[in-house]
Order: sequence, then C-alpha cells, then structure tokens
Amino acid sequence: MRVLRTINNNVVICLDNNENEVVAFGKGIGFKKKNNDIIELSKIDRTYYKVKTEYVDMIAHISQDILDVSIKIIDYCRSHLKKTINPNVIFTLADHINFAIKRYEENIDISLPIFKDVEHLYENEYAVGLFGLHTINKMLSVSLPEVEAGMIALHIINAEISVGRNEEKRNEDMIQDIIKIIEQYLKINIDKNGFNYSRFVSHMNYLFKRGKKGKYIFSKNSEMYDTLIKCYPKTNRIVEKITIYLEDAMKCVLTDDEKIYLILHVNRLCTREDCLSNR
Repeated sequence: MRVLRTINNNVVICLDNNENEVVAFGKGIGFKKKNNDIIELSKIDRTYYKVKTEYVDMIAHISQDILDVSIKIIDYCRSHLKKTINPNVIFTLADHINFAIKRYEENIDISLPIFKDVEHLYENEYAVGLFGLHTINKMLSVSLPEVEAGMIALHIINAEISVGRNEEKRNEDMIQDIIKIIEQYLKINIDKNGFNYSRFVSHMNYLFKRGKKGKYIFSKNSEMYDTLIKCYPKTNRIVEKITIYLEDAMKCVLTDDEKIYLILHVNRLCTREDCLSNR
C-alpha cells in the first residue's frame, strides 16, 4: 500500500495495487509516514473502500478507543444482519458515540420519541443497537441510557438504505440551499471539509428521511427549546429561516424538537468557524 495521506498514527489513506483509494487501519501504521511511503500489508488490520473524504476527516477528532468500539459494533452488524452496509457508517457512528459521551458527561438528556417505533419496526437493527450500547458502556466505562440503542439502530438503518440518484441529488441541493441561508445571514464561508459540516449533512439527511415518512421527532422538550432560544437567539433566527425554507421545499412543518436538533447542529457548525462569537 502506498501512502496518500496520514490521518493519525493508526489510520492512513492509501492506494492499493490497482490504484484504488482505501482507508487503512493498523496499529502504528501512520507513525512518521509521508506521502508515497510504502506500508506492508502484514501491518494493516483492515481496509475500507469508497469512504467519503469528509467522513475520514472526522477521525482526527475522535479517540482510537471510540473508533475501536464503532468498528466492533459494525462488524457485529455485518455478521448478524447479512446486509450490505455503507462503509461510511464506521465514521458517522463513531462521531455519534463521541457526541453521546459528551452529552453523558455534561448530563444532557435527549429523548428519542420514535424509540418504540424503531424497537418494533426494526427488530434486528434494534438488537444490534442493544449490542452496541452494551459494548460502548463496557469498553468505554460509561452508562449511556437505553435510548442510545435506538440511536445506534437508526444509524444502521440509514446505512442500509440506498436512495435513488434523483432523490440524492435533491437532498444535496436542499442542503446547499440551507448552507447558503446560514452563510448569507452570518456573512461567513463555512468550511465544507470539516467534520462539523459532515455531521450537519448527516443530520439533514436523517431529517429528510423522517420528513418523507412524515415521522418527525416529537416529544415534550419545551423547556429545552425555550432555553436554547434564549441562549442562542441568532442561531434560532437562522433555524427559523431554515424552517420556512423546508416548509416550502418539503411541504412540512417542523416540530419544536426538530428545531432543537437544528439549533444544536447549526450552532456546532458555526462555532468552529467562530461565527457565533457575537451571539
């Protein structure tokens, strides 16, 4: 394998013998490696093809322990579901786990109103979610709530679904329209190579899927919504503009719970750009 780019000591983007780009994992394979250096195949533990660059960039901000947990969960998923899983899920799931642990450490509790729907409609994926939750709690010495099993199951479900190109293109166009709304309102340019952007795109795709099925997140988090509006008034104004856009584009009305998630994601997207420093 020839090195194209080193992500960290254990993850490297390489070219195989057929000039295909591949993400390679292995203990220490990236240590002091430079472009065009050769890595022996015997030192590589696993490889992933067709991984989007923006998802690979997430790795630099996620600990190896969390990546190992994510890999273990997806390996279990592949062996038990016998389905083709998008390789990007390794990284989006690791990012979710990283974020879930931060919420756990900060005592932030977010419910999943469609929890029971996931449990009953996607029994096999939910079983993977339960395995994942147990694995996370055991390997990372945390006590994440049971709702995380549903969250993990949703990641698996999303990774199984392949949308048609027309729908995919429409989703991409809507996301770019929304990014323009944010950039124009704040007079900034958002880094589209960053992991916060990738996380935002992932969230929007989930939202579009829920919108298509008419199953938006709905609960009784009114106190959290009121608090977020007060804490982040500028972000809330952006979200209201996005809400109006989506109401026109998708003929839908977002719930306050959907707005909560949008406020959190827009805030994270922009904080990295330091565009909310005057909020």
